Amino acid sequence: MTRAAAERLQPFDTDVMIVGGGMVGGVLARALSADGWSVEVIEPRRPDESASFDRRLTAVADAGWQYLDTLGLIDAPLAAAAERIREVRVFDRGHFGLTRITARSAGVEALGYVMPNQALGERLESLLAEPPTGEGSVRYHRPACYRQHATDADGVTVEIHHDDHGTLNRRARLVVAADGAESAVRERTDMAVTRREYGQVATVATGMPARPHDGVAFECFTTGGPLAVLPAAEGRVSLVWVARRAEAERLATLDDKAFAEAVDETFGHRLGGLSALTPRGQYPLTLVTANEPVADRLVVLGNAAHALHPVAGQGFNLCLRDIRDLARVLRADRGAPVDPGDPERLERYRSLRQSDYRRTIGLTDGLVRGFSLDLPGLGHLRGGTLSLFDGLLPFKNRLVRATRGIA
Repeated sequence: MTRAAAERLQPFDTDVMIVGGGMVGGVLARALSADGWSVEVIEPRRPDESASFDRRLTAVADAGWQYLDTLGLIDAPLAAAAERIREVRVFDRGHFGLTRITARSAGVEALGYVMPNQALGERLESLLAEPPTGEGSVRYHRPACYRQHATDADGVTVEIHHDDHGTLNRRARLVVAADGAESAVRERTDMAVTRREYGQVATVATGMPARPHDGVAFECFTTGGPLAVLPAAEGRVSLVWVARRAEAERLATLDDKAFAEAVDETFGHRLGGLSALTPRGQYPLTLVTANEPVADRLVVLGNAAHALHPVAGQGFNLCLRDIRDLARVLRADRGAPVDPGDPERLERYRSLRQSDYRRTIGLTDGLVRGFSLDLPGLGHLRGGTLSLFDGLLPFKNRLVRATRGIA
């Protein structure tokens, strides 16, 4: 249907060309191919080298997990590798006050899941080996790099450099940039972006707590940045400690024992200490937002459109909502052929995403600013606000909906 309509106008190699085959690009390829589109993906790394499928863990909100399930991505191995978040506790270090959000009060089995990136990567790879159903298909160019693209009235010609096959020119109706915060496609298209340096660095690792985590996720705010301790499979926890650059540099010099003690002290000894830490990674934090997520036959999506602060774990969940809404907008009307690069359709996508961007970016940026101020008496005010908020059900329910990924 969709492919045949394109071929009546002019021969095309594919309907949609996705630049970037990590978590966002891979899930998008699955979503579009399930709707009958032919998709090609440009990925610079080989299957076992993809940077997006490293040993980090990602918190997926309840609604995001359900969406992955509708795409057939939640198989038994992935489900077994993930851990349910049954409760979230938010507090300010050294001050009274606590906000608790529970799955029971929300009427769900879990507020979200903590998932290994590698497990999702393995599931996507296994699906590529399956024979295509219907008209949809996915083809990967890897290891390959995007070089440039040229747009005309009917479509887009994308220049690719393939390590094994040299320079290729592929013809598509739509290009999607899913190549991360430093997007080459966005830069090549000269799209305007807004950047805000947080002056913070996230230190990431996993460890084994002395006491069971019981599916509880903690968000501990400090004046230097939040420390998130998330439940993971096999009794472990995922650590994301955001600190100012000087403090992050100091943390990087600590051995595992000293780092675990520093986490335990900052965290208020809530899990009785940590052991068996994995090697730590550090990531400087910058808010990057594309001023416009669409251009002529181009959609900028995922971290290429919005790289967020990790507070509240909203980044990948916002990416999933990008994928969901783009797939909906591009989905063929019943019985009618569709051009996926149609400007009216892309404008509909842009309009659809605006309020979610404002709400989610405002939430994360506001939390960072509000809890990073270090003024006399402000810590007590924040603690009192957390306690008050815990009892204000209408406001609390709105936060629950936001953290579960429900717009």
